[in-house]
Amino acid sequence: MVRGKALFFGMTVVLACLMALGGRFASAAGAVVVTPSNPGGWNMADTRPGGAVNFVADSIAPSGAGALQLTTDATTTSKAQYIHDASGSLVDVSDLSYYAKQNAANIPEGDASYQLLINANGPAGGFTTLVYEPYWNGTVLAGAWLSWDVDAGQFWSSRSVTCSNGALVGGAGGPPLYTLDQVKMACPEAEVLGFGVNVGSNNPSYDVEVDQVNFNGTVYDFELDAPTPTPTPSVRPPESKDACKDGGWQGLTRDDGSLFKNQGDCIQLVNTGK
Repeated sequence: MVRGKALFFGMTVVLACLMALGGRFASAAGAVVVTPSNPGGWNMADTRPGGAVNFVADSIAPSGAGALQLTTDATTTSKAQYIHDASGSLVDVSDLSYYAKQNAANIPEGDASYQLLINANGPAGGFTTLVYEPYWNGTVLAGAWLSWDVDAGQFWSSRSVTCSNGALVGGAGGPPLYTLDQVKMACPEAEVLGFGVNVGSNNPSYDVEVDQVNFNGTVYDFELDAPTPTPTPSVRPPESKDACKDGGWQGLTRDDGSLFKNQGDCIQLVNTGK
């Protein structure tokens, strides 16, 4: 028992020292608006046939009037994923959260997961995905936007990995579960490769939304593109009948700025002044 306590204390000191040294993640908080035309580094990564990622309007979204929608069809091989690359030490990650809303799922507790992609042994490899599932960390309420405090919750690991101070045992959507601090302690060399949201395979017929995805203080707000305004044509009356021909009437107007219906309408103005 004494040796166990000493080992735990030693591991705690190692982790504290690594965190004190700092890493490559910026600590300043900020907000980033992500739209279909300006994804800002987000990508569909491992989205598979039957899965889809879309930006949708949502009047009750946590921020703005839009959200990110993840859907899967009725097949068990479909998957929807939206991921952002990252680079830095896992010990420097302390602030993770997101909002999620279940519109439909094949199980009452179904919802989008938050994912951290890591190399558990740093440059030496040991790739795995740490998966935060809402149903292991609280109660999912269909149709409601819920805030999930990811860094205070528990993850399952997609693969089994042996690290310098312990090991992660791969799960299949469930236990064993690990807190973020437990992963940091077992794998102090771990580096983050990416983060994002996901509806994995074996989750058919899902329709869920996410918004305000927070990675270490940077919050990503998913919104639709602003509608393109219809340009107001300048007043350009025709100077001759030829100016109306070959589609020219489409770029001309009457003296009051109103548009012509067709070529004949344009020519009539030249001929009659009306």
